[in-house]
Amino acid sequence: MTQTPAPWGTQRMEPYAATATVATHPPVIDPGTQIAVIVDENGRTVELGSHGTSTSGLTPTATAPGDGAGPGGATDADSTESYDQDQSSG
Repeated sequence: MTQTPAPWGTQRMEPYAATATVATHPPVIDPGTQIAVIVDENGRTVELGSHGTSTSGLTPTATAPGDGAGPGGATDADSTESYDQDQSSG
């Protein structure tokens, strides 16, 4: 009977490093702006930075056979991905 060796990655495993407990603060709705905010234990609003939205999509492209001077020729099709971000983060 042959014994299957253990996967190579299990030889590299170690216990997780010690971690510290981080206080959690659930989001609340600011009545003036109707935006979710985080308030710390001292009642101060915690700045989380700006988070924008973005859109992306695929635009199909294709070539037709021939160059107009004569029939035939190769055809080709592919797509180009576009990415637009409306708000810079930072």
